[in-house]
Amino acid sequence: MDARPAELTHIGPYRVVRQLGEGGMGVVYLATAPDGRSVAVKTLRPWLVGGTDGRRRFEREVATLVRVRGARVAEVLDADIAAEPPYIVTRFVDGVPLSAWVSEYGPLAAADLRILARGLLEALEAVHAAGVVHRDIKPGNVLLAEGGPVLIDFGIAHATDDTRLTATGLISGTPGYFAPETVLGRDPTPATDVHAWAATLTYAATGRAPYGGGPDLAVVDRIRRGEHDLTGVEPWLAAVLDAALHPDPARRPDVPALAHAIGTGEPPTITAAPPVAEPPTVAVPPAVDDTARFAPVPPPPLPVTPAPPPYVPPTQVHPPPLPGRDRRPQQQKPSPLAVPPPRPGGESLAPGSWRSRLAIGLGGLLLVFLTAAEPYAGGAVALAVLLTGRIVWRVQRRLFERREARGTQRNDGVVAALAAPWDIVAAAVPCLFQLLVAALGALVVGGALDLLDVGGARTPSIAAAVVGTWLVWRGPGTVRSRHGIRSMLAPLDRSREVAWVVLGALFVAACGAVLVFDSFGGGWWPADFSVDDLTWWGS
Repeated sequence: MDARPAELTHIGPYRVVRQLGEGGMGVVYLATAPDGRSVAVKTLRPWLVGGTDGRRRFEREVATLVRVRGARVAEVLDADIAAEPPYIVTRFVDGVPLSAWVSEYGPLAAADLRILARGLLEALEAVHAAGVVHRDIKPGNVLLAEGGPVLIDFGIAHATDDTRLTATGLISGTPGYFAPETVLGRDPTPATDVHAWAATLTYAATGRAPYGGGPDLAVVDRIRRGEHDLTGVEPWLAAVLDAALHPDPARRPDVPALAHAIGTGEPPTITAAPPVAEPPTVAVPPAVDDTARFAPVPPPPLPVTPAPPPYVPPTQVHPPPLPGRDRRPQQQKPSPLAVPPPRPGGESLAPGSWRSRLAIGLGGLLLVFLTAAEPYAGGAVALAVLLTGRIVWRVQRRLFERREARGTQRNDGVVAALAAPWDIVAAAVPCLFQLLVAALGALVVGGALDLLDVGGARTPSIAAAVVGTWLVWRGPGTVRSRHGIRSMLAPLDRSREVAWVVLGALFVAACGAVLVFDSFGGGWWPADFSVDDLTWWGS
């Protein structure tokens, strides 16, 4: 049996730090190598390597993976098939899955899409140069690391020159990122990975898989028909993805052509390949990941068609871009590839668009003068901001974990609604603590300035409000609230119209708060005395 994470302290010479994930093939751990390096150790289920055939599969898996080398792939460093349990050691990549980033922040900006596309093409070049087809390129297997994207999990990689020990009539992988030839039972080729590359880029650009959702059989049918949806993809990228998602693998551009197209912005050149004999029905390993789906392969194979007519510009093939979407890459949301990306549920380390930053700044200015003029009202608004942000974070986190485990389901919204009362209660306690910290900080600063008689009569009130507002945003325990607020402001980075309306309203409100405070001073509504009459230290 597999050792439980709490019981497992060492795997061979590697010291286990914590569990990273678990799937149908086994468990992945973060471990420390004897030389002090951090590595990822994947143990395999006993039934996968039981008997002679199982051991032979594992040996061939390792023999395949050790050929793959490159900065954009997680290389195999070590393996031991005689250990209990057998394991593979790979380079540990400290990054966030593309699926997690898009789930929490939305589609990537144009500049980041170029970095992602080029990085994954470099990974494919390394994989294919080793004679390997990855076969499971998907958002969950792409990590956004500080140095760029890294392709991981070669658990169902297939050597192009190897004979597989498999069952017949089954397909394995992630349905939304299947290639049509996989659905029809053909042998995987480098063109299969090209299709998955394009499907993954579509998800990164739109937040959805190119063949939609729903039952697996419906998705597989759309894949078989080549009915991909590129609505909302930037025109420069739509042309490339449309070519790479062609249902006939012979009509897809290869990796060098895609790299040239991404670099120049021109549609890739596609040379029609001569007709080839139909291969036998594909047989795939029984060792499938927990995300695998199975379906029979009754449809006839795709015919090899003549060379297609010249490519039609994407503005004629694809629906128009989303109205109001700002196309300038420098005005998009946080960049996951420019700096180390955050952990799911953590704080983004990357700055957002100038619009979202300006909205936060104007909101902070409004809260400062509202708090200086009416401390009770300012405190109530601050509590509402903290509470709203933390609730949004909790909902996003729950949906992310639920979809990672079960996939997107129709009742996701219902589950989130039913959990809302608990979210409010669970968020209220830490938010009240954070507000108390902010209030204490404001009182200390305001009292000190009043005691030292610094500035005018209103200086202590304004200084106290500034410190209190800063602690509401940057104080201890506010990371999750900040994350939720930034997620709520994400639409400002996608729509100029929405941004100008929101920013205009915040600007007017902030100016109004400044004028009211300057004209009438402060008060302690609902109390009946003025902030200007307050003696901070009772003297």
